[in-house]
Amino acid sequence: MMPGNEPEGPLAAVSGGCPRHRGAGRLYSPGGCGCALLMAPVVALGAGIALVLMGMAAVALLGFVIAIVLTVREARRARAGSSARTGMVVLIGALYLLCVPYLAFFTWFWFID
Repeated sequence: MMPGNEPEGPLAAVSGGCPRHRGAGRLYSPGGCGCALLMAPVVALGAGIALVLMGMAAVALLGFVIAIVLTVREARRARAGSSARTGMVVLIGALYLLCVPYLAFFTWFWFID
């Protein structure tokens, strides 16, 4: 090394005399950003799962609203003197069975746990 170009302080022993690796002593973390690079797919997968769960919750909420609307219409129809339609009652029951448990799970998973 030329006199006057030598690093001062504790980096003098680390950087050595090799001009190619002169800045190597300035690395403060042994891994650099390796941990972030390793965790990026895991974080992306978690974000994707969260988006899927929110999308399914939106669909379940829409189904729940439709089931309530159909229940009110069918109740009004029954009060008017018409007989209950079996297919409509089965559809309403299926909508409730599909939507309510998922909404309960989503609420517990997202807000409570």
